[in-house]
Amino acid sequence: MLHFALLGPMEVRVDGEPRTPSAPMARRVLAVLLAHADRVVPTERFIEELWDGRPPKRARKTVQTYIYQLRKALAGREDDPVDPVETHPHGYRLPVRDGRVDLLDFQNLVREGKDALARGRAREGAEALRRALDLWRGGVLEDVDTGPVLAAQAARLEDLRIQALERRIAADLTLGHDQAVLDETRELTYEHPLHEEFCAQLMTAARRCGQRGEALSAYARLRRAMAQELGLEPSARLQELQRAVLAGGDERPAGPARPATDPAPCQLPPAIADFVGRGPERRLIAQGLVPAADPAGAGPAGVRIVTVTGGLGVGKTEVALQVAHRMRGEYPDGQLKASLHLENGTPKRPAEALRELLAAAGHDRSALPERTDDLARLFRCWASGRRMLVLLDDAADAEQLGPLLPAGPGNAVIVTSRRRLEGLPGTVTSVELGPLAQADGRRLLGRVIGEERAAREPGAAEDVVAWCGGLPAAIRAVGSRMAAWPGRSLAEFAARLADDQVRLEELSSPHLDVRRYLVESADRLPHSARDVLTEISRAERVDVTVAYLARRLHRSIPSIERSVELLADFHVIRPAACGGDHLLCVPQLFRLAFANGARGRHTAPGRRGTIGRLGVRTLTARRLACAAS
Repeated sequence: MLHFALLGPMEVRVDGEPRTPSAPMARRVLAVLLAHADRVVPTERFIEELWDGRPPKRARKTVQTYIYQLRKALAGREDDPVDPVETHPHGYRLPVRDGRVDLLDFQNLVREGKDALARGRAREGAEALRRALDLWRGGVLEDVDTGPVLAAQAARLEDLRIQALERRIAADLTLGHDQAVLDETRELTYEHPLHEEFCAQLMTAARRCGQRGEALSAYARLRRAMAQELGLEPSARLQELQRAVLAGGDERPAGPARPATDPAPCQLPPAIADFVGRGPERRLIAQGLVPAADPAGAGPAGVRIVTVTGGLGVGKTEVALQVAHRMRGEYPDGQLKASLHLENGTPKRPAEALRELLAAAGHDRSALPERTDDLARLFRCWASGRRMLVLLDDAADAEQLGPLLPAGPGNAVIVTSRRRLEGLPGTVTSVELGPLAQADGRRLLGRVIGEERAAREPGAAEDVVAWCGGLPAAIRAVGSRMAAWPGRSLAEFAARLADDQVRLEELSSPHLDVRRYLVESADRLPHSARDVLTEISRAERVDVTVAYLARRLHRSIPSIERSVELLADFHVIRPAACGGDHLLCVPQLFRLAFANGARGRHTAPGRRGTIGRLGVRTLTARRLACAAS
């Protein structure tokens, strides 16, 4: 099956395989055929396009050569006798058959939208036109050199695009999507300063939104541009619209701005029932989601973002969900959630996350554009003017988040990530989670195994929580194992957890392999940082420093420092200042998971348990001594 795309960079696929010609002249010949798809193109038209009135002596023979090259490039299976380019007495024809040409799809959808609008079906017409416009991935034939024939076609198609955009915005105004139109036409009037229709649509939307000043400013910009460039005044229609704005009042279409049949999307999964603690962090997140009072009345500068960061297993997602459910009433237009990593641990592409969000918002997934920029623009346009809460879970970095942020000060975003996030736009509140406090860990264990059972052995319960390193995920895992053995004492479980040799296995449950959980988390780190993490975990000394790691790994000190900084960014290492140097260590569970190395290195059996227990106590004592000094 052939697939051709002209509305942006040229793309050609044959049975899913890329076949875009690379030779400039062949690309132009193909573009002429596609611009006249299913019609015979005279040979003279190719000559005019390629040589613009100054053809060489063998021009026709050269055109035949380019057609031959295209036939080879577009050929399908060897057993398929169909010629992809037909020869006719006076020219050539590219039949579409069962293939796809985005240009033809665009024209058909525009026709469908115009027909729907003519029948008074504004919603149906707007959707068809929106799908047509979403096919554009950039400027038409933006990577093809154009002669007179293609230049004329490109101008015609750009005019068609502008007309479709005008009609779609007019339909949105009819449907009452005033704020979204206002946000969109602001940009359009700057891109097209002499375009009266976009100015009229901006003025209409601004007037309905009560922003008379913006409507009058748009008119003044248009009038100034027309006077300077054309020596003309705006049309009588624009002048009448300006007088209506000056006179005050409002003008709205019949019917509600958002039909009652359009339910607000809610994708938040249920919050867990045994959640405990994190009171200060939850309050800080909630405060970051509420717009601050602005005495000047200017409102917030942009979307509000709260980042919730912390190490593996500290409960970032659960904390975010607790607050998101509590704040649902503040965001009546919906709550969306997207996970930003795939099951195999690789970051999800922003385009795929945007498709999930737009599909949840009610868009037809099969009609969504391909390019990330176009998807982001569509998402921002849809979210603008709404009050939405978006939860973006397990973000890889700030670059991944950029296209996923909605527009409009009424929206808010909660982002969870294992690493610190810098450089985000809008109003950002940063909340960092550490291990769960001992008392809260004890409460969580009691909720999993039963308060009465935990109260019978308070000391053993405290020990179990301590060996879990303050990680809620580990506490729940070992608690579920305890619940399966109601006759066993907590002291027995605590004694098993005290042994470094088996602790990770004892902490694991049928639902969570703690060792695998920790080791696979390191797949997100570069090898250089993983080597540093493994070396610290394997070290039999408590005063691990950058210099020590540089000697052991045969790397430069700056290289080790960069790896340490990255590990600290991922909340795996926290350097402790001591005596003019920094001691490096990793949390207990990470140390156990990586003591053998993520790639199969082993330490001598029988020594890890002793070194682990004594090493932690010695390191803690040394830190206290450094702090006291």
